[in-house]
Amino acid sequence: MVFSRRGSSTGRSAVYYFISDDFISLSNKKNLLDLFRVDPLNNHYTPVNGIINLSLYKIFGANPLPFHLFAILVHLLNIYLVYRLAKIFINDKIKSILATLLFAFFFANYEVVYWFGATNNSLMVTFYLIALLSLIKYVKKKKILSCLLFQASFVIAFFTHEYAISLIPVGIIYWFLFTKAKNPKEFIKLFLLPIIVFLGTTVLKIFFVKMPLLVRVPSLLKFFAFSLRSFVYLFLPNPYLVDKIPNLFIPIIFLVILVFLFRLTKNKRTLFLLIWATTTIFVYSLTSAPQARYFYLSFIPVIIYILSVVNIGKAKIPPAKRDGIKLFLPKSNTIFYLLFILISGLVFLQNQKYYWQLNSEITKNVIKDMKKYQSTIKKTDVLYFVNLPDSSNDSIWKAYVFRAGFKELLNNFVNIYTKKIVYLTSFQSTLHTIEAPYVKPNKLKLLSKENSVVFVYQEELKNVVLVK
Repeated sequence: MVFSRRGSSTGRSAVYYFISDDFISLSNKKNLLDLFRVDPLNNHYTPVNGIINLSLYKIFGANPLPFHLFAILVHLLNIYLVYRLAKIFINDKIKSILATLLFAFFFANYEVVYWFGATNNSLMVTFYLIALLSLIKYVKKKKILSCLLFQASFVIAFFTHEYAISLIPVGIIYWFLFTKAKNPKEFIKLFLLPIIVFLGTTVLKIFFVKMPLLVRVPSLLKFFAFSLRSFVYLFLPNPYLVDKIPNLFIPIIFLVILVFLFRLTKNKRTLFLLIWATTTIFVYSLTSAPQARYFYLSFIPVIIYILSVVNIGKAKIPPAKRDGIKLFLPKSNTIFYLLFILISGLVFLQNQKYYWQLNSEITKNVIKDMKKYQSTIKKTDVLYFVNLPDSSNDSIWKAYVFRAGFKELLNNFVNIYTKKIVYLTSFQSTLHTIEAPYVKPNKLKLLSKENSVVFVYQEELKNVVLVK
């Protein structure tokens, strides 16, 4: 089966099929109580995701449409929340709408829109923003309901994705910057519960989880490298451009950005937005490599910051200052810069759409082909799969296919249960093939004659074939 970019451009993400981690989440059809237990084989504790996955599956079964509609609805809700937040920090309706528009079509949004598995990140952002809006309201009006909503939203956000931990330092900094009478009792009232939830969950995971708690062992060199490049991606959001920049020049570009930020950050609001963005970048740079879905949160303070300090030529804006912020960028350059962000996002998202539709077709093809062997494969068989794709593209901006959930795909979508699955690479493997031991082509024939079942993924056909 051959797919053209032109044909894929009209595809809608709502009808994409399941991929990768989706098969894992759909296979965990547990009862409600089990969802709150710490899984010793999972370094994440995210019961909110489990509840949502279970609920959607119980209502709709393995129909991908409701799952993708849920992902899209979460993104739309976040767009609205970004608008609410932008109005608070910018105090300009036109700029707030622009900030929301640029966030909606940010280049890295493809994972949270095209892939149901990334909704753990986008839904975390939903409750993260609700919590922050509640905290802002509490600081202004001191209503206990806002305090409770902040705490409840943090807990839900944290149990959706652990990267919500950045909300604790971000919330503390906002409270410190904007609270006139700083009362230690108020600080404890606001932040004690979030801190206890974080520490308590961490202790439970230390005792019960039997695998490393962090995806990647922290490294100071990688932390700085990932942090600097993340800043460049967020302020120059065009991967076609930034991906081609040698690592040697990234610190230089970062320093140039830093000079601009130093000159533009003139009040507490812009300072807070910059600290907020930096904190989120540091969290994922310390524990993981930058990935598209992690930029989703970080871009919110960045784009609000940008629209806070630029001049878009609105009538009656004083030529030198507005709200205490020097309008550093000339009007024409500002418009060019904002168009650059918007067009970069639209073009990149459109190109990514092709790969994610392709992923959908690959998983459906493989399920269809494997069903042919459903009656012949025994539970005692060892299955070898050669050259399965990790993603459908070679870019660092992955479009995942079988990254982690292939066993669950076989078990729950093909009803094939086998003794063992072994992944290999051989002839015609590509850069986006699942990382696995290499085997010579002639060895595959020998394996198939040793009562083992060997399947090879055919790149040109986008499916698997049995080696006979």
